[in-house]
Amino acid sequence: MSVDLECDACGHRHIVPERPDDTEGGGTVCPACGAKPFTVRRNGLTWHPDG
Repeated sequence: MSVDLECDACGHRHIVPERPDDTEGGGTVCPACGAKPFTVRRNGLTWHPDG
């Protein structure tokens, strides 16, 4: 199941980045605009209604 991040500011979708260390407060940012808020999107999820 693939996981993408979608930037809440500009809508750019990208994969979860690999980074050596984010203990300096960097964290994940959008590679297109530099914003931090994002939404996680997972492909392949199927909803199963309670039956």
